[in-house]
Amino acid sequence: MPSMRSVGYRQAWEFLEGRIDAAMLRAQGIAATRQLAKRQITWLRSELDARWFDPDRDGSDAEAARAIARFLGAEGADS
Repeated sequence: MPSMRSVGYRQAWEFLEGRIDAAMLRAQGIAATRQLAKRQITWLRSELDARWFDPDRDGSDAEAARAIARFLGAEGADS
């Protein structure tokens, strides 16, 4: 089932079935999340139009919001 591929789902079932403890659930969930993030970053690097925003930089949230609004405005103009 596709839902079984969700991050943490398999680990949660292992925990609920008693095959791993809470500490292992947490550690495996963190590892699975990190692996997913790495795959997403690899995929995004191939996107020519990708915009990168540093969430730790002041004002980056407003900059991202403006970029999204411009993108949605451009998308709406094509319809």
